Amino acid sequence: MKQAMIHQQPIDFKALFEGAPGLFLALSPNLTLLAMSDAYTAANLIRKEAKVGDNFFDVFPNNPNDRKSGIVTQIRASLEYVLQNKITHIMPVIRLDVQNTAGVFEEKYWNPINKPILNNENEIQYIFHSIKEVTEFVELEKIYTSDKDKPATLNEKIDALKSELFHRSQKIEQLNQKLEQTIIKQSIESGHLAKDILDYKVALDAADIVAITDEKGTIQYANDNFCKISKYTKEELIGQNHRIVNSGYHEKSFFNNLWQTIGSGSIWKGEIKNKAKDGTVYWVDTTIVPFLNEKGKPYKYLAIRSDITERKLSEEALKQSEEQYRDIFSNALVAILTMDVATSKVTAVNNVGVELFGYDSKEDLLKNFSPINHYVHPNEYEDNMIILIEHGERRNIQHMKRKDGSLFWTSIFVKVNEAKTTTQTILLDVTSQIAFQEELETKVAQRTFELTESLAREKELNEMKSNFLGIASHEFRTPLGTILSSTSLLKKYTESNQQELVTKHLDRISGLVNHLNAILNDFLTLEKLRKGFIDFEVNEFNLPDFITETISEIEALAKLNDQSIHYSHTGESYINQSSKILKNILLNLLSNASKYSEHGKEIQIESQVNESTVTISIQDHGIGIPFKDQKKLFSEFYRASNAKNIQGTGLGLAIVKNYIALLEGSISFNSRERKGTVFTLSFPRYLSETLW
Repeated sequence: MKQAMIHQQPIDFKALFEGAPGLFLALSPNLTLLAMSDAYTAANLIRKEAKVGDNFFDVFPNNPNDRKSGIVTQIRASLEYVLQNKITHIMPVIRLDVQNTAGVFEEKYWNPINKPILNNENEIQYIFHSIKEVTEFVELEKIYTSDKDKPATLNEKIDALKSELFHRSQKIEQLNQKLEQTIIKQSIESGHLAKDILDYKVALDAADIVAITDEKGTIQYANDNFCKISKYTKEELIGQNHRIVNSGYHEKSFFNNLWQTIGSGSIWKGEIKNKAKDGTVYWVDTTIVPFLNEKGKPYKYLAIRSDITERKLSEEALKQSEEQYRDIFSNALVAILTMDVATSKVTAVNNVGVELFGYDSKEDLLKNFSPINHYVHPNEYEDNMIILIEHGERRNIQHMKRKDGSLFWTSIFVKVNEAKTTTQTILLDVTSQIAFQEELETKVAQRTFELTESLAREKELNEMKSNFLGIASHEFRTPLGTILSSTSLLKKYTESNQQELVTKHLDRISGLVNHLNAILNDFLTLEKLRKGFIDFEVNEFNLPDFITETISEIEALAKLNDQSIHYSHTGESYINQSSKILKNILLNLLSNASKYSEHGKEIQIESQVNESTVTISIQDHGIGIPFKDQKKLFSEFYRASNAKNIQGTGLGLAIVKNYIALLEGSISFNSRERKGTVFTLSFPRYLSETLW
């Protein structure tokens, strides 16, 4: 009880320090002299008022008359050792001359100890420098250089001094330990306690809410801060119990515990909600210190309070905010996850999040969820985290997968806290939106393709129209001009002897009319092919005989150009196809081979029939087709650039291509300019009549 009482009394530590019987002083970490004991100033012949605040080595310089002395260096090294290692350093006996009041240096010997005083952060706050003077002992040692030179009485004296030094140091240590208790006891006995409490009151009144009560809790003192916060005057508070500000918030057991604590002589600390005179409430952080009498019993209580109303209101607002957040978190229509950045572990998740990722429960997700396992492309998770840490947040559309492996699309917003330790993630399932978007994009792409095709077709038709008009104007104008010229001449041939000329012009007119008729037939045939109005029958016939007969129909044209046609066949003979369509194809290709070949050139035709396929090739050695024109060769009204001066409509190969399609076949060619061209037909040996 006495010990508890002693520790509750105010102590004048400065007076204790200066009046202690030891030789010591206090230094700051930069070696500024802060305080010294009276015994230290007396031993060193200095006035502390003139030295406090100076640097240690300014107060105790080297003796200028002893240039070889390195004592200051040794002391500096010891102090630097203490500053660096934060441990006590005991120096050996040193000589440090002291300058007396007359300015003369006196030879002195000391045994110094430098001890660091650390604060709560383990930093040096002070250095405690204590010394023991051993000048008399050293002087005796110097007089006699060895034990044999020392009289027995002197040896005894030296031993006595050593013993005295040892017992004196122990006694000083014991006195220092009891000093605090002794001074406090003396203060109590001399009636100084009231003054000490008053000193504390003055210091605390400036900042805190202070009240002093007797042992029953009756208020004996209330400072201005207490009056201000409680809205009571001092007169209204003095003589009252603290129940005057009881808000009724705390249970009875709360105050029972308080009184049990301070009644036992212990300090009580806690937070109390009080009520002011006008009915408003306020919170105070409270420390109640019991003052104990000589019997260890409380006879007064000092209550020190700090206003924490704003903090408590903030805590309450934060609590409400957290409750609102939890409500939003739990009932949100989107998935929300909270994750620890260091471990990538989810620490909180709502029900929507559990459902989105396909887990059985929150516990299941919190235990087993690993974000990287839910990314379709795991490297994207690491990329997203890098961006998140760098920018603080991240928004994107992410392709993810559920626990069962099924895929979904989600819109993600992730934000990391300022400390970069926690992320908050909001996820919205946008799978249906993405599917709709993809479907829409497909439709747009299809429509764009159709429009592009339509525009290309329109452009092609315009080109065909232009080509048609050019060809038609040429192919019709020339024959018609000739016919007109011939009819004009016929009118002049009236004599009987001019019959030969008449016949010549009539034959010319007949040939031109047939040519015009052929052109019109091409136009009509192409139009029928476009509309599917071509009628034909499938029949069985001998292919070699059929081709030989067809060649005979074109040989007259070939002979006009002094050309020969050679035919060869391999394989089977009979096929089941449309002889009408095939003849139109062969006549067109053979006439082209003759028309685009020079005089005297040879035309080869080969046919082959195997079990299922018929192949026919027609080769000429004519002008060939330039490479740049080959791509459009089967287009309507298109003519190669090297065939502009040769009669033709540009419809023949377009008609052939449509005809071969009717036979479920194909046509290809290989051509080199000025070398010739080979056209190859390929179609089924048997064409089913049911298709037509």
